[in-house]
Amino acid sequence: MTFPIILVIVVMVAGFAATIAIGQSRANKEGNPDYFRQTGKKWANLSWIYVICTIAIVAVLIYALNR
Repeated sequence: MTFPIILVIVVMVAGFAATIAIGQSRANKEGNPDYFRQTGKKWANLSWIYVICTIAIVAVLIYALNR
């Protein structure tokens, strides 16, 4: 049962790291100068996605551990 938990954590950390890396990349900043407009809305939307996914994963793990 520990392997699926480790796998989920690795995927979540990789997704978070990739999101930050893409957002901070030079090509992204130069290629899209409008990227930094309305950043509050973008971060809020991204935060909601992470919150919902985290809750879903925790629920699945609790269910799997209590079977």
